[in-house]
Amino acid sequence: MSETGRKLERLTPHNSVFLPIDYMHGLMSASRSIDPGLLKNNALALAKVARLFNLPTFGTGDRSGRSYLGAEMPELQEILPDMQFIPRSTVGAWDVPEYREAVQRTGRKKLIMAGITTEQCVTFTAEPAIADGYDVYVVLDASAALDTRSELAAISRLTQMGAILTTWSPLAAELLHDFATPEGVGLLKIYSEHQGQMRALEDSFNTALKFLKESADSRSEQARETPTNSIPQLVIDFQQHKP
Repeated sequence: MSETGRKLERLTPHNSVFLPIDYMHGLMSASRSIDPGLLKNNALALAKVARLFNLPTFGTGDRSGRSYLGAEMPELQEILPDMQFIPRSTVGAWDVPEYREAVQRTGRKKLIMAGITTEQCVTFTAEPAIADGYDVYVVLDASAALDTRSELAAISRLTQMGAILTTWSPLAAELLHDFATPEGVGLLKIYSEHQGQMRALEDSFNTALKFLKESADSRSEQARETPTNSIPQLVIDFQQHKP
């Protein structure tokens, strides 16, 4: 892969594909490497990032809910209504010809993967994709393992096979590159919605703006209430002391 130079190519909205894997309620509740609520928050944030940048998206898993693994969380379909969903029985999605060929038809070589579980379905989708010459970005905070030791083992294996490990916020910034672009405002909104510290920062900023506006309004009101024929004390003093 290093000989192709693709890893040196910047991740952009024009060379990337989003691959959410097995976001099913049963698996989410069984995962222990991250709080399920935080996992859902991060997964939805990542989905919004994919929508913001119009990334081709191919989902996989089970929407029926007929097994103990549960059905896919419906919010994904609401955020990404154009996502092509490809069910499977194999552990790794890349082993399904329809899934692999759908990705290949995009002509894009950067694969953004996240899902459950990190140590099985994500790893076994990433491994053959990397072998086929793709650059795989695994979004760890939007993925989950059954326990922390499994997550650590998966991180080690993914690193050894050449996957690029990241989290959703810097991945989004890497896709954006410049906040002066039209997508900059949209990304700041996603940050505010899904990062508590960024929301607190925005709230503080808005509070300061509100205070400044109220202060300006108060000064304007005081100016309107001051008689137009009143003479400032400085002028009076000048009149009394001039020769």
